[in-house]
Amino acid sequence: MHGIHGLHASKKVMKMKVVRLFAILAILLALSGQALGEPLRIATILGPPWGFMGRDGQPTGMMYEIGNRIAEVAGLRYTNSLVPYPRTAADIENGSADMTIRFGNDQMARGAVPAGVVVSMPIILVGPAGMNYSKLSELRGKIVGVVRTSKYVEQFDTDNAIQKYPVNDYVTMAKMLAMRRLDAGVGSSMGLFYGAYMAGVKPEDIGVPLVLGSNDFILFVSKKTAKPETTRALKEALDKLSASGEIKQIMSKYSKSFSLPQR
Repeated sequence: MHGIHGLHASKKVMKMKVVRLFAILAILLALSGQALGEPLRIATILGPPWGFMGRDGQPTGMMYEIGNRIAEVAGLRYTNSLVPYPRTAADIENGSADMTIRFGNDQMARGAVPAGVVVSMPIILVGPAGMNYSKLSELRGKIVGVVRTSKYVEQFDTDNAIQKYPVNDYVTMAKMLAMRRLDAGVGSSMGLFYGAYMAGVKPEDIGVPLVLGSNDFILFVSKKTAKPETTRALKEALDKLSASGEIKQIMSKYSKSFSLPQR
């Protein structure tokens, strides 16, 4: 009898151990979240300096590198795809991407949760060589290049007397300015400068910039796929990278090679 009772007790202990093991595994899976599940899907803006193919045929770029480092510091597995600027918003809204770094607009307000400001950049207005502007009102009735679906500063975005001409990226905008096919171009200072550099446009081919204001590159996560623990981990990673100066170090790699005359 004692042997039978001992056998039953042994089975009971074994059963409890198995139940406990499954409980521990469930907790580990919950804690690890994205790290053990599907990788974080990052959508990076296609176009220099944000994301582009380097000379070695591999993707690179300022926001590409920053996005990768945020995911790495957060301890998450990830993929990073280069997609046109308008598609970054569409992919975040429909849930086919989990994270992006870009300016906000109405579509991002609908489909994304802001997790923090990555960097604030001046928004500038630049004309072709010899065409310098001193105030925004001088653009009324003129054709001004903008990156498709971008929102820059309210006074420019809402002025319907200015004819906005959408382009795919800053490289295209810089080329059109140099060829005098645009009366002006508007964008982030780093985007325009690096776009001109990549397009082979010389500083003397572009006018003196006028600063219109500033706008923030924001770390956005998709409302459709965001989990509180993932969003929190990404925000903490962004804070760490900002505090350590690593984000500025990455940016400095893409802020050289081109300088315009100052007003």
